[in-house]
Amino acid sequence: MKSKHSLTLRTPIVFTLNTGHSTLDSSPPSPLWLAPYPLADGQVVRFRHVTPEDAELIAEAIRTSSPETLLHRFFSPVRGVPLPVLRQLLLIDGSRDVCVVGLIDEQQVERTICGARFVRAEVPETAEIAITVHDQFQRRGLGTYLLQQLVELARPVGIERFEGFILPSNVGMLRLIDKFAPGHTRQLLGDVVRVVIELKQIPK
Repeated sequence: MKSKHSLTLRTPIVFTLNTGHSTLDSSPPSPLWLAPYPLADGQVVRFRHVTPEDAELIAEAIRTSSPETLLHRFFSPVRGVPLPVLRQLLLIDGSRDVCVVGLIDEQQVERTICGARFVRAEVPETAEIAITVHDQFQRRGLGTYLLQQLVELARPVGIERFEGFILPSNVGMLRLIDKFAPGHTRQLLGDVVRVVIELKQIPK
C-alpha cells in the first residue's frame, strides 16, 4: 500500500490572522526561496514561502490528490477549497505562521506538489505543524525534507517543540516521524495520534 504522507493541523481550515502580538521576535523569514531538493529521477523541487497568489496552484493540488491523502490532511472528506478561502488562508501572519510550498516545472508549467506549515501555539515555544505531499511524489524523501525545513525555520524564532496530529491509519507519516525524531512522544487522543517533537533532539 502506498504511504500517505500527510500530517495535519487540528484546525486546518481556520487560522487566526494578524493577531498583533507575539512574545518572541519572529518576523517573516527571508529570503523567499529556500534550498531546492533534487529527486532521484533528476527533477528538482524548488521551495519557497507561500503567497496568496499561490491559491490556484494549491487548489489544483487538492483537486488532483487522492481521497485518502485529503482525509489524512483535513480529517474529513474534502474535494476542494474555494479560492477566496484559500487566498485568506495564505495571508501568513509572520508573528506566528510559516508556510512553504514545493514546486516543479512540468512542460513549462509550475505545479505545487507538497507543502508544510507551522502555527505558533498558545504556549509560544510550541508550534503545531502540518505536512502534505501529493500522491505522485510520496516516498521520495519530501516529507523528511519538509520536516527539516520547518525545524530550520522554527529554531531562529524561539520555537522549541513541534506537535502534530495524525490519523492512526496514516502509517506512512507515523513511520516518517519515527525515523526523523526517534525520541518523540506520542499519545492517542480519541481518534487521532498526538506527536510531540523536541527540536533539541534533532541534529543541527
